[in-house]
Amino acid sequence: MTLLMTWLRHLFIIIPAAATLLARPIDLSTSLFVICVLLAVLAVKLGELFPRLAAFLAACELIGLGAMSYKWDGYLFLMPYSTLIAIYSLSFKPRSLSVWAISGLAVQFSAMNGREPELMFTACLLWMLLSAVLTAAKQYDEKRNRTEQLYDQLAMQNEELDAARRRVVEYAAQIELYAQTEERNRIARDIHDDLGHRLIRVKMMAEAALHLFDHDVGRARGTVEQMRDQLQDSMDRMRHTVRKLSASDEESRVYSLDKLVREASDMLGIELSFTITGRPEPLYPSIEYVLYRNAQEAITNAVRHGGASHVSVDLDFRPDGIVLSVDNDGSLPEEPVTNGLGLRGMQERAALVGGTMTYQTERRFSVRTWIPTHPQTRAKIQGG
Repeated sequence: MTLLMTWLRHLFIIIPAAATLLARPIDLSTSLFVICVLLAVLAVKLGELFPRLAAFLAACELIGLGAMSYKWDGYLFLMPYSTLIAIYSLSFKPRSLSVWAISGLAVQFSAMNGREPELMFTACLLWMLLSAVLTAAKQYDEKRNRTEQLYDQLAMQNEELDAARRRVVEYAAQIELYAQTEERNRIARDIHDDLGHRLIRVKMMAEAALHLFDHDVGRARGTVEQMRDQLQDSMDRMRHTVRKLSASDEESRVYSLDKLVREASDMLGIELSFTITGRPEPLYPSIEYVLYRNAQEAITNAVRHGGASHVSVDLDFRPDGIVLSVDNDGSLPEEPVTNGLGLRGMQERAALVGGTMTYQTERRFSVRTWIPTHPQTRAKIQGG
């Protein structure tokens, strides 16, 4: 029960009792009257202290206040309204509340027996109006409590989703680091086991050639030719290893987007342009994948929903990260844009690498993906 309802309960007992004392002459029953009023206030307090006895105390209170109204008249017919407030503060079902309200109305009608018909009608009408108001207030409180519970559940689920997202990001970073470490170890083994042994053999052949030049020039020349062949083979293997360290043109970030633009232009029959600004730098495969998929989704949406005939794809390398902007000349949406599966997928992909995805519909529909490239910036964003 709220503080306001508690005050109303007390006022519905104290004010009618005080008004009755002032309106009637003091006689021998005054002390009994005061005792009954104090007992009514005590019943209110006991109902607050012992919620399990609240229903029993409310029934006793209703009967007692009705008896007081029947015995002393005056303004005591207002006192049962205090019990009506207590009834609606209890966790009764709607059918039980109706029974309580009708029973209370019957008690009040019996207590007012012999009063003017107008006063009895007014008191009964006030009882029904107060019951309706309390019913509406109870329903509002129940809806508010359900809303708060749902909000708490959503907040908890949101925290769980954020924790899951952070775990996924950490797991992806660990897998990426593990793959890079494995690749470095494999290349190190290739260099040590193959190129290292070849260089040692070339060194030994060079020492042998130096000794042969004094005794057998022909054999020394043959040894030098073998050294040349060994060095040529080693150089070829070194180039092969270096090519493994760096991505090929078709697999690199810039050319992957360039390939996407060419293929989309041929398949969709629209004009696409691709520009690169800033200072390009090597990127993690996960970032390349996010940029590629977001650009692909933005181009498809521009043709499907906007009917665009020209789409521009801009990749800007900035000090704080990379910005991928996809603009189109299609029709702007008349209604507010809702996050469908495509937009949500773009936002989730960007969030997995610590970035963001936004869009604007001022003059042209533009989709903007920002991804931090420095590990410190990514860690700060993912942790915050």
